[in-house]
Amino acid sequence: MAQQVADRRDVDFVLHEQLNIEQLSKYEQFVDFNKKTIDMVVSEARNLALKELLPCQKEADEQGCSFKNGTVTVPEVFHRAYAFFREGEWIAMCDDPDWGGQGMPSAVALAANNYFNGANFPFMLHNILSHGAGKLVEFFGTDKQKELFLENMYTGLWGGSMLLTESEAGSDVGALTTKAVKNNNDTYAITGNKIFISSGENNLVENIIHPVLARIEGAPDGTAGISLFLVPKIWVNDDGSFGEFNDMVCTGIEKKMGIHGNPTCSMALGGKGQCRGTLLGQENQGMSAMFVMMNEARLHVGMQGFSCASASY
Repeated sequence: MAQQVADRRDVDFVLHEQLNIEQLSKYEQFVDFNKKTIDMVVSEARNLALKELLPCQKEADEQGCSFKNGTVTVPEVFHRAYAFFREGEWIAMCDDPDWGGQGMPSAVALAANNYFNGANFPFMLHNILSHGAGKLVEFFGTDKQKELFLENMYTGLWGGSMLLTESEAGSDVGALTTKAVKNNNDTYAITGNKIFISSGENNLVENIIHPVLARIEGAPDGTAGISLFLVPKIWVNDDGSFGEFNDMVCTGIEKKMGIHGNPTCSMALGGKGQCRGTLLGQENQGMSAMFVMMNEARLHVGMQGFSCASASY
């Protein structure tokens, strides 16, 4: 009988016979991850992949995402899958439990992601960038930013994206024109347009936290003058409650063969002059900071390719 998505014997061989992964349990950080626990994690990931993610892949691709008046609706079957994914705390597998993570070794998380991506990588795209955006908050955020955003992102209550590319700049990120102007408080007024934003707008989550590359008024040209900002879809007040809609509008979604279940959005920021963000990290250091998220995304794309090849085989 053909194995679906990945061969469990292969997975076990790599983890236990090739990597001897359970030896990590002798270190305090991974003391809970003995062989029994690791096998249970992989089994649960496999069950979720085969019972929930794989069965809804075809229907989601056929239904696709819909766009109307700035709102993006994802395939209905994704809502059930996302509820199970959040319940299992699969978004932040390797991260600090204090922020909603599971603290597991990366190799174990990769084994789980092998099943998840092979079963339904368009669904996984919703989670990959949410985690990457959260990692930027963890690495560069102030204590206040971490308190407001990090746990809600790592647990999947809120989503995330990466607002980098612009139509006139392309791969020349230093040519971006999105602008940030300092307000009278610790916020900045953000104006500009971004393209190719995976999960930039969707109805899976109640809020989306966008890391946005922009140039502060008067900053140097090129990448040396780019800063990074945290821009929520819905403004988050200091007490964690929701404020007003933050003037970030999806203006359309792309059509990508095989990825119809995930929206690739064009985004307009500050069209009404009411988009606000807070500086993430240091001024003019945004490009180097964003590489934390970009490199993580690249590694996940590698896992997607491997997983799809494994499932096809």
